[in-house]
Amino acid sequence: MKKLTLMFALVAIAFTSCNNGSADLTEQRNDLMEERDSIMQMHTQLRSDHQTLMQEHQQINQQMATMEVQDSTVVEDLAQHEIMLQKHEGMMAGHEEMLQAHEELNQNYDALSDDERKAKLDEMSSIHDRIQDDQSSIRDEMDQMMDDHEALRNNMQENTEDATTTTTS
Repeated sequence: MKKLTLMFALVAIAFTSCNNGSADLTEQRNDLMEERDSIMQMHTQLRSDHQTLMQEHQQINQQMATMEVQDSTVVEDLAQHEIMLQKHEGMMAGHEEMLQAHEELNQNYDALSDDERKAKLDEMSSIHDRIQDDQSSIRDEMDQMMDDHEALRNNMQENTEDATTTTTS
């Protein structure tokens, strides 16, 4: 009888610990889904800022095409900006694909075993970290480009004012 009671106790403990593991995975999943929502908000903001920066970049390129460029580094800087903007576009497209895959995982989550869930959640966490690092880099580079554009615009305005003053004298 003691053996039978011990056996039931062990089965109950095993069952309870499995449920705790499943509960932990569910909590981890919920945390990752909240994190995903935060990442998506940042992604949406970066997308919007990226479009604005692309338009600004095109305007500056058009203005530069009508001016005589005194400093060749300006043209090189604008070419570097173009490369960065294309890189950002590619990174953000990749992020969208990864986040869409996470949404699909969320829909199929109940069909997975605990081991599969754990593996998928660990992968998702790793991908979230990588996306957040990328977003931080993109934000820093975009801020630098905005500062460069502002300085360039100021420089072009000064050159235009100088040229106007010289021609009227």
